[in-house]
Amino acid sequence: MPRIIDSNVEPGTTQREAGTADSARYNHAAPMKSPLHRSSDFSDGSGALFSMYLDRAEEEDKKMTESWKGDADGILVFTGLFSATVAAFLIVSLQSLQPNSQDTSAFYLANIYQLLADSNNSRVDVPPQALSDPSAFSPPKPSIWVNALWSMSLVISLTCALLATLLQQWARRYLRVTQPRYSLHKRARIRAFFAEGVDKLHLPWAVEALPALLHTSLFLFFAGLVIFLFGINHTIFTVVLVWVGACVVLYGCITLMPLFRHDSPYYTPLSSSVWFSISGALYVAFRYVEKIARLDLFSFEKIYRIHYTTTVYYNWLIHGMAKAAEESALQRSSNIDGRALLWTLESLDEDHELEQFFAGIPGFCGTRQVQYPVLQCINPNAKSFSIALNSLMRRTLSSANVVPDVVKQRRIVICAKALDAAPSLVMPSFFSFIAAGHWPEFLGYVEFGRIAQRRINHDSDWKAALDARCIAASVIAIVQERDKQWLDLVRKQLGLQEDVLQGYMAHGDSILLANLIHVTRQSVGSFADIPAFGSHYVDVLSRTFDVVCEFDACDTLPALQREFCDLWNGLVRSAQNEETHHMMRLLYVTVLKRMHKAHAQLHQGLETPLAMSSSPVALDWNPILGQASSYTLCDTRLHYRSTPPPQDIAPQTEQGAADTAKQENSRKGVERNVLSIAVVPMTAIS
Repeated sequence: MPRIIDSNVEPGTTQREAGTADSARYNHAAPMKSPLHRSSDFSDGSGALFSMYLDRAEEEDKKMTESWKGDADGILVFTGLFSATVAAFLIVSLQSLQPNSQDTSAFYLANIYQLLADSNNSRVDVPPQALSDPSAFSPPKPSIWVNALWSMSLVISLTCALLATLLQQWARRYLRVTQPRYSLHKRARIRAFFAEGVDKLHLPWAVEALPALLHTSLFLFFAGLVIFLFGINHTIFTVVLVWVGACVVLYGCITLMPLFRHDSPYYTPLSSSVWFSISGALYVAFRYVEKIARLDLFSFEKIYRIHYTTTVYYNWLIHGMAKAAEESALQRSSNIDGRALLWTLESLDEDHELEQFFAGIPGFCGTRQVQYPVLQCINPNAKSFSIALNSLMRRTLSSANVVPDVVKQRRIVICAKALDAAPSLVMPSFFSFIAAGHWPEFLGYVEFGRIAQRRINHDSDWKAALDARCIAASVIAIVQERDKQWLDLVRKQLGLQEDVLQGYMAHGDSILLANLIHVTRQSVGSFADIPAFGSHYVDVLSRTFDVVCEFDACDTLPALQREFCDLWNGLVRSAQNEETHHMMRLLYVTVLKRMHKAHAQLHQGLETPLAMSSSPVALDWNPILGQASSYTLCDTRLHYRSTPPPQDIAPQTEQGAADTAKQENSRKGVERNVLSIAVVPMTAIS
């Protein structure tokens, strides 16, 4: 029994609902059909693909018809004004194609006068032009040319107006017939049918021909105007001829420019025709050259180049000018992508837009779609990106700006990740600004510590290296989540091997104690060869040690405790040495102030000469702590066990034990070097 289906589907009815309704009607018409057969007939899974096709087609049709309507509107406006102008000139010039009525009257009056004179036997002189016969009139050739050119201009202009009106109707009809209220499959088939008709009947070419005809009409008018002025006044003729010639040359340059500059926005309706003509001629020429080259007259390399050039011109001929421009854009270097990013950044003026922009920096730096994204896109525009990022964070973290804490934390994470992915965005003053105590919120993120750690060894400026070292140490001390990224930062910052790092992790705050020892050696040692430094850097170290000294030193590894006390003794000796420069002595005393909390924890139960508060405020205002003589040397035998129990040492393999011994020897060498340079004579600094 034939299938009974209503071809129309109500608007708003989905494909599944339409299939269900059709299936119900079919079951009513053919109740004996097997369920399996019905499922194979009506379970249609093509709806998704046809829906995707219709979505893309609708978008494409909308752009195409809007372009047609825009061209038609412009043509109608121009032809309305232009046709009126041409008609006004044509009314005047048409009179030169027929005899002048005044000349005819003058001819007959002259003849009458002559007859009257002859009857009176009188002699009368009549001008020769008055005796010319009007029936023998022939219009001058310049007038014929002028009227022919202006008449063609007017006719072509009116024809363009007519075709523009038809084009508007074609666009509306195309949208109407390609968007019927049918099922997805039927709509897709109808749309494909009419779309193929548009391509096969070359409607886009007809649309391109309308502006070309209009331009032709304009140049015909210019030509007629030049001829018209030639017989009236040579001065006006010269001026107009120069201007028309300049316009023709400019029009020719604009027509040819897309052939030489594929990124040219200048274009005329004749550009496509010239493109196809030139590319076709070049393709035919290189095709013959390739045939000749294959007769063993050229090397393989030259034959390949000729074949490649022939293929390029063939693609130009087949795909057209727009496709060639797209290929040229895709073959350009990644610098153009960087300029696109810079333009995007400059167009943003809201903080949430900037936040979204910088949130995409890490993903962009890791993309494979762009070659060398950081080197060719980010680095050339690093200054502009850095200024925008710093301005965003300054507005976010400013005390005068009320921003929710959730937004602050999110933007800090975005900023840290962006700087981690693109280190070139870090401005030279950025680390010194944070090391000086501004924006302390950054110190709670591992990503920012990784950025600072990379800058330590890559920055030749000791000031920037000091700021980066202090920031990295502060991040290690502040971050509470001991994840893989934090451990990786610790391993790179302290130079620890994996087995040693795991041993530190198993014994309290041993990592934080090692961090304190490391930043003390590196920061204090960096000032040994500096001829002069200001109190600003002493303040930076003071803030850093306020952070890195906040830990419990009691449950740390005894080896680190002894290392700490050896470092303490070296600082005490250097601070109490009379030959030490006063700025270095201030530096040593400042470090001893902050380290005293850890020192006091390691010496609990022992008699110490000072009962000092561990509060930073109390440390700064306690006059006793500002004197180098207040600090005493530490006797490591009082709290260090020469043979620690097995649980204090992480299990090691033979290779691990060898590596640990090697690292310990290296540590002792570094310690001797640091402690030896800690005592800086006053003459060396002066």
